[in-house]
Amino acid sequence: MSRIPEELESPFDELVAGPAKVRDAVRDLDAPSLNARPPGEEWSIRDAVLHLCDAELIAAASFRIMLGAEDDVAIPDYDQDLWTRRLHYLFRDVEAALVTFHVVRFGNAELLQQLGRDTWQKSATHPEAGRLTVAELLHANVAHTAEHVEQIGTFRALIE
Repeated sequence: MSRIPEELESPFDELVAGPAKVRDAVRDLDAPSLNARPPGEEWSIRDAVLHLCDAELIAAASFRIMLGAEDDVAIPDYDQDLWTRRLHYLFRDVEAALVTFHVVRFGNAELLQQLGRDTWQKSATHPEAGRLTVAELLHANVAHTAEHVEQIGTFRALIE
């Protein structure tokens, strides 16, 4: 039985639906299409998918740090462009990233589903975003996925 507060049910449902939306966005793309960088863009579709996977891993750590730590804790940030290069996104497998994204997102959803109403207001400090509650991190995570699904759709239209 879900313990998601009513006002968070919609973003929670979007959180759960995120991996399917990403998978649908890249369906039937071959390697050249995944690697193509539209004119004026620094990222490819492969980069966006790998970034979503890594961002979900960071979100998983952030949720757990927020929920398991004392108050007034910091959650991590990272340089996404540096990760794209140093973690070799160009050579990494999109299917593996999609599976990892799905599994980690499911684990995050399972964790969040167990929270009591007051726990959603537990907070931490992010280096760029400032103080965030668990509920705000849920919203940010959902918006981040939607942004990249839209980006992938735009890129597909430019390369097809």
